[in-house]
Amino acid sequence: MQPKILEIKNLNKNYGGITALANFSLSLGKGEVLGLLGPNGAGKTTLISILSGTQRDFTGGVSFKGQDLFADRNLRNLIGIVPQEMAFYEDLSALENLLFWGGLYDIPEKELKKRALELLAALELSGRSREPIKKFSGGMKRRMNIAIGLIHQPELLLLDEPTVGIDVQAKVSILDIIRNVGQGGTSVIFTTHQLAEVEQTCARIAIMDRGTILAEGTLAELIQIVGEKEIVDISGEFTADSFSQVIKLADGDGIEILSVADNQALLAFGNSDRIPAMMQHLFKHHLHISDLKIKSPNLEAVFLKMTGRSLRD
Repeated sequence: MQPKILEIKNLNKNYGGITALANFSLSLGKGEVLGLLGPNGAGKTTLISILSGTQRDFTGGVSFKGQDLFADRNLRNLIGIVPQEMAFYEDLSALENLLFWGGLYDIPEKELKKRALELLAALELSGRSREPIKKFSGGMKRRMNIAIGLIHQPELLLLDEPTVGIDVQAKVSILDIIRNVGQGGTSVIFTTHQLAEVEQTCARIAIMDRGTILAEGTLAELIQIVGEKEIVDISGEFTADSFSQVIKLADGDGIEILSVADNQALLAFGNSDRIPAMMQHLFKHHLHISDLKIKSPNLEAVFLKMTGRSLRD
């Protein structure tokens, strides 16, 4: 078992009457890449703000390397932060930015420049290292944001939705970087609302909604929450209430509603032989079904079962 580098216990944070975190608890092993998956508004950014020290009005505790994270500023210097917003000076070059931000950690000048050049090479930015960052593409800027978070060789890296607003090729590059960081021994918490990103990148996944962890484990462990069932994705012209009522009228043994909304529903069938009969039942009750997809259990089905809503909501 991996030694725990980070342990979060019962964090609570409210903004006025709105709960951002509710008894939030989570642990992270050394070198582990954890994907924190949740829709917008789930509390992911609030958590990153607390761990980075920019948000102090909360209750609960955080232990980092066996010590209170907030008792010693030197501990927080072992954490790298990659926020959603770009955290660099656009008029400075990539190299100048790394030398500036790295200088805040009292790294000797010779060692800092060596680290900066190695990091730029690793992130495939060497060829543009002396150009102003304002000339970079969106993907290059995202990589530069990560470089700044890594310049002081942190033991824990926090990434808050680092692939927002970039194209597919740039996204693949950044996911590769995150995997490589974990393989190098740095622990990573990577927040996102993109299912495919955590499936491709993370050894462990935590599903978060409304400020709390609903489930966590490997992808295989999470899929067991749904079980060995056929997942049927149904779309058409119906209301959530009308669809639910029609399902209740059916012989529903072995059929589970994972989620239902206007014009969209997700069902789980313990026996796939029941699917044709259920479709006939829906047509009999005049529900207009325009599309049906049969899928194996997946992370999307788990998320819908746990939260009752889509990541797009």
